Amino acid sequence: MAFYRPPTTQGTLDALSTVYRAMRAWRFYPKGHPTRRSSLALAHAALMQLLDGNTLSLACGRTGFSFPDGEFLKDASGLTTALSYELFIRRVQKVTLINDLFQEDLLELFKILCLPPETIQQSGGIDAVMAARGIRTIWVNEFDLKSIQRKRQKVEKAGIIPQGIDEAEMGSDATPVVEQQSPQPDGVPPEQQLQVLLGRLTTCIDDDIYLTLIRQAVACADILLTRHEPHLLFPLIELLASHASDEARSENMRECAQFAIEQIITSGEVLQVVLGRIEQGNGVSRKALHAVLKAGGATAIKSAIEFIGHTNSLKTRKTLSTMLKSLGESAVPALLDFIHDPRWFITRNICAILGSIASREALVELTKCLNHPDLRVRKEAIRSLAQLGGDEAEAAILAILSGADTALYPQAIVSLGGMKSRKSLTELMNIVSSRDLFLNSLPLKIDALTAIAAIGDRQVTPHLVTLLGGWHLLAAARRKQLKAAIAVCLGKLGDARAVPALKKQASVGGELGSACSAAIVLIKKTEGRPDGIS
Repeated sequence: MAFYRPPTTQGTLDALSTVYRAMRAWRFYPKGHPTRRSSLALAHAALMQLLDGNTLSLACGRTGFSFPDGEFLKDASGLTTALSYELFIRRVQKVTLINDLFQEDLLELFKILCLPPETIQQSGGIDAVMAARGIRTIWVNEFDLKSIQRKRQKVEKAGIIPQGIDEAEMGSDATPVVEQQSPQPDGVPPEQQLQVLLGRLTTCIDDDIYLTLIRQAVACADILLTRHEPHLLFPLIELLASHASDEARSENMRECAQFAIEQIITSGEVLQVVLGRIEQGNGVSRKALHAVLKAGGATAIKSAIEFIGHTNSLKTRKTLSTMLKSLGESAVPALLDFIHDPRWFITRNICAILGSIASREALVELTKCLNHPDLRVRKEAIRSLAQLGGDEAEAAILAILSGADTALYPQAIVSLGGMKSRKSLTELMNIVSSRDLFLNSLPLKIDALTAIAAIGDRQVTPHLVTLLGGWHLLAAARRKQLKAAIAVCLGKLGDARAVPALKKQASVGGELGSACSAAIVLIKKTEGRPDGIS
């Protein structure tokens, strides 16, 4: 059976993430709040664009969604994983979205997902609950379109139609709504109200009361934002960031705190002030900054990258780079969007961040950066590829040594050594043994020997011993330096086969003799190790 596959995986993830945010907004905000309406409309529009006249089927699991053929939809942000889990614990293993998806059906599904799993099971299971509520364009645990069509006709014949958003917000609503606490007295400034709420949130241990307090705190935040005083929200952001990562608090509280951060920074003004205060040194803590960037998603990541681009503060650039690294895989799509920025230092920083994250998704773009016009970017791309590791990254770096960009040779050699690349031994030995009468390439040869020692493969020992015993009249001082470096390499390889040649050269004295003597001592210490292990 053929299934519809949207043009891009990321587009599918983005649409499903929008649905999850809308569902959270429906749970979080009280009835009548405009965000409930706007987030529902946004989610419905995102799904209609994704469907593009087609019917989409997805498998639901504990760890995320998959296409019917088994291809897993990997989502670094975790939002679609959370949505799939919400469905899975309510015994949904498959979900099918029909091409004429109704907004009221999506809304009704949100209401059902607000019910505890056990309540749904007691009502006959989610299939029965959805049918009883008249949902016609979203089907669970069924991929067969003919079967879905028969079930749809039965539902439509029953004449039950889910509430639209207007009716749901005005009339009775199955979604549990926590009773609002008494508001603060008229005339009390919102910043004072917020201080009181912070104290209550700190000590609150009841999920329902916590939700009410968070709603009130977000309402105060909205007022302060209309007055363009986002800096007054820093204590709230700090508290929410702390609660969102506090394992001692309930899962509902942690999710509520994280969602509140997302709502506070949606205007963009808070985010810009948070970023600006880093430079001034009086901003939020690193934990809070991480929470803000995580909550802001791609928009926050792009703002941070732009801020790195125009700030003159090295400390600020390092702080933001570190924060972006800490976001891990979730930051990769936004970083890749900026990797070909015309400003070389932006591209270099992104290469470094991607290397630290070590995402395989970055392999292609990092490889392209090996041809960047700025040498600093090309070097950073090599370092990042080495951090990624794997055959493709190794091959890309190894190819540099046979290319014309000699300025990259030192970095490529160091990185191959760090990767312990046995495949590079031939090229490295070619560099060490290449004919150079005046040894103008001595630094490069020493770099190659250092890399060979790091790789630790003793198959090169006979070749190095031959080079150690060679004799040349020209550039005698440099020859001794090269031989000393060979001796150091042999010592680190720990191969006893090199000892006779080292003893012979040790009698020469000087720097070379000292290096050979030290190598002999090192070999004796490490004698007996398995061949090929450094």
